[in-house]
Amino acid sequence: MILDDGAVTAILERGVSLLPAGVTAVEGDFISGDTVELASKSGKVIARGLVAFDSDEIPQMLGRSTKELAASLGAEYERELVHRDDLVLL
Repeated sequence: MILDDGAVTAILERGVSLLPAGVTAVEGDFISGDTVELASKSGKVIARGLVAFDSDEIPQMLGRSTKELAASLGAEYERELVHRDDLVLL
């Protein structure tokens, strides 16, 4: 997944979970529970983590807040893409 600058900074400096609002693009096919790479806009991989959604679900979530997703798609979408407990910085 490709992250915006704010998400990269938040993950590297504050150790937070990855939320849909911080993702700008998804590359490749994966299912929930797979390990995915998290990269900056320049392509530098900053972390790897266990993703909570399938790759085909994420495009509709990009750049949206979890509250907005819950309101439009249902409560199951009000969670992190990658929880900080399932994230390893590189």
